[in-house]
Amino acid sequence: MNTQNSLMRLIQKNKKLFIIIGICLFLLEMEIFAVAVLKSGNQSKIVVINEKKDVIYEADGNNLTDFNKYYFEKNFGPLDQYEVKLERDYEPFPFRAWFSAAFGIPVGIVLLVAFVFKAIANLFGESEKSDTSTDEKRTPHEKETALESMLHRFSEINIFMVGAIAFFCVLAYWVVPNFITYIGEVGIQAILRFKWFFLIGGILIFTMFVWVIYLRYLLATKTIESKTEIEKQRLQLTFQSESENAKQLTWQATDNHQETTEDSPIEAKIVS
Repeated sequence: MNTQNSLMRLIQKNKKLFIIIGICLFLLEMEIFAVAVLKSGNQSKIVVINEKKDVIYEADGNNLTDFNKYYFEKNFGPLDQYEVKLERDYEPFPFRAWFSAAFGIPVGIVLLVAFVFKAIANLFGESEKSDTSTDEKRTPHEKETALESMLHRFSEINIFMVGAIAFFCVLAYWVVPNFITYIGEVGIQAILRFKWFFLIGGILIFTMFVWVIYLRYLLATKTIESKTEIEKQRLQLTFQSESENAKQLTWQATDNHQETTEDSPIEAKIVS
């Protein structure tokens, strides 16, 4: 199998490079997992509150460091004038953020490095030479098995397109839920803050909806009345036409009867 042989040949030729890349990716994954673990669990922070009960400063940890005290007093004044609280919260493990970072960061780095190398190769014309050499080595009448043809088709797929689609899917998996929750929180805060505005707007929209339903009801009743009136007129016309036809038939019958009664005595006289 040419594809597997070329891949194994490439790995054997650059064994040290692949080992270094594997170690770097492993260390990167461990660091991402460690950061996710540190950001989860019991978290404590120092909160500084002013006289209006507004939070003006936050710092992670159980105590304020000297740098935090210096920064706070430089911007807000002496720390003794404010209320300092220690808050503890439990943060669950950020699975979506960890999964997105663990998959997206290595893929993004690999795609970026591969793009840079490919751009350099295209700049110096190395890719055209490699393409011509591979085309010369490949024989058109060479018989391939089903597995070889499948591997050959997979090798012809643009890896940059596949990697970009996977990267954007993972990014959407992380960004879209956070964006929806953020929009929901902002919408709830806006509704609570401007509740009278939304209440009046909701009442107006509801009244317009009811008014449209009422107008459609009136239109439906008018159409039903018009249809019934048309059907009534049609039945009356058909009844009148049928009554006129019946009268004409009775008139014809009476005329025929009179003609027969008038002709019968004449025939009797002739016979006599």
